[in-house]
Amino acid sequence: MLEQIKSDFPVELYRYIPQVGKTQPAVLRFRLPKWRHYDEIFWQALGDYVILALRSVKDIKFNGQAAKLKIEYFATKKRRKSPEEITEIVKGLACLIDSESLSTDFTHFRRMAERRGSLGEMKKEQAALFGVALQMATSVAV
Repeated sequence: MLEQIKSDFPVELYRYIPQVGKTQPAVLRFRLPKWRHYDEIFWQALGDYVILALRSVKDIKFNGQAAKLKIEYFATKKRRKSPEEITEIVKGLACLIDSESLSTDFTHFRRMAERRGSLGEMKKEQAALFGVALQMATSVAV
């Protein structure tokens, strides 16, 4: 669907920091001037569709007032995309959402935001310690 869109929708990649091994994701920062002051629902929908399109997104942040989008993305061997390809994906998705061709009713992005600071975001060592503490607490209570 995205490949069929040939649009001059204004999406500008203004900063790109390449991925460093498997430790630091690539960071892409975009400006969407047409989306300045758009409602948060549109931005969340864009985040949802970017997550679905790229699959290995670590985090997405947006600023609706400044019309900026920041994507942290891990490229894998099977899913290696250039910054230009990602720009075209964001451009196509923004155009489809703007024209109401895509629904704005998704929840992936919202769940990602809710997960910050929770068990889902803990490091393996922290989660293991937490699990041991819970196991010890339940065995002492019995």
